[in-house]
Parts: sequence; C-alpha cells; structure tokens
Amino acid sequence: MAFYTNRPDVSTYPEAVILLHGAGADKTTWLRFARDLRCQAPLIIPDLPGHGQSTDSVDLDYSIAAQVKYLAEFMRALSLTRAHIIGNSMGGAVALGLAAAAPQQVASLILISAGGTGMYDTKLMEHVARMGRNPLVTIESETDFKSMLRFGMAKPPYLPGILLSALTRARMAKNRINEKVAADIDRNMDQTAKLAQITVPSLIIWGDQDQILPLQNATLLAQGLVNSKKVVLKDIGHVPMVEAAKQVAALCSDFLSSPAPALVSGVHAVRLP
Repeated sequence: MAFYTNRPDVSTYPEAVILLHGAGADKTTWLRFARDLRCQAPLIIPDLPGHGQSTDSVDLDYSIAAQVKYLAEFMRALSLTRAHIIGNSMGGAVALGLAAAAPQQVASLILISAGGTGMYDTKLMEHVARMGRNPLVTIESETDFKSMLRFGMAKPPYLPGILLSALTRARMAKNRINEKVAADIDRNMDQTAKLAQITVPSLIIWGDQDQILPLQNATLLAQGLVNSKKVVLKDIGHVPMVEAAKQVAALCSDFLSSPAPALVSGVHAVRLP
C-alpha cells in the first residue's frame, strides 16, 4: 500500500494519525490539510487499495469490510498498534468499521463528511436517476469532470484548459477500477448498526452544502456515537479538508490536543512491499 508520512520511523511512536481518503480519490487529497495540521504524532496518508499508487486489480475486493481488513494489516505491517483515524467519505466508513471491529487500535475518530450512515435524497441521486450513471464514478469528457467537481465542492476551483484536459484523461483512465470500487463499497457501506459499539472520542465535521452525503447524515452519526461532537461548516461541500483546509486542520488540531508545531514540512512517499 503506497503512503506518505512525515516520520519514516513511525514504528517507534506509540500512536500515529492516519488519514483516509474517499472513493475515487487518493492520498494527495490531504496534502494542503496536512501542512496545517499540528500534532505530535506522526502522520500516515495511504492510498487505500484500488486508489492512487496502490494496487488496482479488478479481481480484488474493495468493499468496506475488505478495506477495514486491509487497514488493520497495514497497521500491523508498520508495527503500529494504535492510531487516531481521520476519514472522509468512504474513508470515514472504513474508520467506523475499524473502530467497531478493533477498538483497541483506534484512539479517536475524526469523520469528515463520512460515509457509513443512511442515505437521503440528494441532487447527486436525482442526477443518477435521471442520467443513468454516477458522475463521481464514470468520467467520459471534460464536461463530466467539471460536473464531478460541482457535486463534490460548493465552490469548485477554476482549472485552466490544459490542466482540465490532463486531469480528465487521468480520471478516465481510472473508470474501470472506480466502477469496481463503487460496486463493492455499495454492498456494505452502511455502518449504522455498529455505531453503538464505538465509544472513542469522535469529531464530526460536515459542510452544509454537501450534495453527496447531506447534513442529515451528520446528525445520524452524532446521535449514534455516544462520545461525539458535531461541527457544521457554512458554504462548504463534500470535501471540507480541500475546500477549507486551514479551518478544518485547526478544528482537527484542537481536537487532537497537540500544542506542537506542524510536522509535515517534509512529506515522504513510501510503499510497502
């Protein structure tokens, strides 16, 4: 599993902070956020299987249950017994799954527009019903790519034509594996029945303009997690750590109670065999 870390000697620390991206994304989603996150523990930012530079075989299982298993194996490979888990979207569902299955391995949770709870009617679901395909999964043109950004963010950034073209081609090359991942995680995305088992301190961060997992989902999480706090960000969509990196990093830093300065000035790329 490919990953970034700011401390290659991570096994010498009692705890780490692991950042889990959403479906169709990768570890680079977290880089701006990571630069502003202040914590004493090392940061580990993996490409989950099926994403980024990690394996993308269509023969592998990418369901939430499987990703929980892969994450636990990844931690063992790093000799890491305990971690604070920060998860966005699919990564949030994986974090919940690990906290329920192996509570001794999870020190706390930060759930940022996290998957794992009930779905409500959204503009995305209306679009899928009308068009017959999910614009977050299958990209066939630059128009599709821009549509994906509009669903993901409240205020998508301007992309020059040459960059838009390059990003679209890169995303189209991932269509097959993204479709496999989407089908697999749909089998067991819902972690609601496990919430009562999770007692670790949990911070829930949500954008009030999320069109993919709307604010009702944050309320369900807050109700289901007995030791949780919810923060709602105004005019923010589904990827708050991208749209408001500094603000979200400050919230997470305070939650993690880390007075030390940021440790991520030098981020190293690592890959396990």
